[in-house]
Amino acid sequence: MNRYAISTPEGTRDRLFGATRLFRQNERRIRALLEERGFDEVITPSVEYYDVFTQANSPIGLERMFKITDRNGRLLVMRPDNTIPIARIVATKLDQDALPLRLYYMQKVHRASSFHRGHSTEVMQAGVELMGASGMMADLDILTTAFEALDSVDSGTFRIELGHAGIYRALIRSLDIDREEAENIRRLIENKTYAALRDALEPFRDQEAYHALLAMPTLFGGAEVLEEARKLTSNEKARKAIDYLERLMSAIAAAGFADNVMIDLGLVHGMDYYTGMMFCGYVGGSGSTVLQGGRYDHLCAKFGKDIPATGFAIDLDELSGSVELKSETTVTELVFTDAASLRKALTYIHDSEKCAELAPCDTREDAEEVAKKKGISTLVCFAEGTMKKMEVQA
Repeated sequence: MNRYAISTPEGTRDRLFGATRLFRQNERRIRALLEERGFDEVITPSVEYYDVFTQANSPIGLERMFKITDRNGRLLVMRPDNTIPIARIVATKLDQDALPLRLYYMQKVHRASSFHRGHSTEVMQAGVELMGASGMMADLDILTTAFEALDSVDSGTFRIELGHAGIYRALIRSLDIDREEAENIRRLIENKTYAALRDALEPFRDQEAYHALLAMPTLFGGAEVLEEARKLTSNEKARKAIDYLERLMSAIAAAGFADNVMIDLGLVHGMDYYTGMMFCGYVGGSGSTVLQGGRYDHLCAKFGKDIPATGFAIDLDELSGSVELKSETTVTELVFTDAASLRKALTYIHDSEKCAELAPCDTREDAEEVAKKKGISTLVCFAEGTMKKMEVQA
């Protein structure tokens, strides 16, 4: 048999039963939290013009996008990112008077992965964008929304790592260095490759930024890390970003989330995208990132309207693989009925305080077998206008 007729494409999977219940449970809880916090849902097309992402200087390369063409031969891509299409909407279709906007989405992104990497190519994301608001309170709005979204799924065990794009950017710009070298140093800091980082920075040993850049992968921990970083540099812009993180941490602690947040100055991904604070989230002791976000003030300007913005995205697939299913409803009764009593049976199911489901069976004996297979202990029987309950023996 043709294996392509019975399998899913690379990077995709079928989600069955318990996995689907867990996925939908997490989706419901996060959706409820986001709407409680005043965010409105938007849905963007699953297919966009490739030009949308080149216009925004998307960090996702063409080789990672799934490409098709329309009937006129124009290049289209399966949506590889959710934030850029939302920036397109806000900049081109919404009046300035509507700002600030609180938007959220729950939709998939599609990104090709390298061969043999084992990464998903189809990812469901839940995310928010706060468009048209700047300053610390806007950042705290987004951060606390992220905290509460993760807490709604995995109470108390989430962890956020917080950094600032301005620190690395200010330090690297103080060196006489080209873009390729800067990207290499950024990658070494991100991957915490200490020996190679020291070698890459060796030509700049006599410059002040040397010691701060070399230390960035190790600057991880509580608020004391910021004081340590401050001692390593007199760069005005870097110190300004450090001071801002210090104020953020103080406000986060006052809001009751001090135990869930750590500073990570080695957080240097997306330097061409983020403009201020940036953060990653984890749950349940998992080492995999389930949330990424930060401030990106220059994105909407790519579409003709200069609007400050901040937001985050949760990888619902990764999140659902990191937590356990919390039972919300368990079927405790199976309802068997004849055709004449169907209305009464349905009324009973809808009005019952217990969780009951209809048995798709023509005989009571078949209904009993279904109850046994599902571990349901009570069979409710409707026949000839009467109702009777019976215990099902395993």
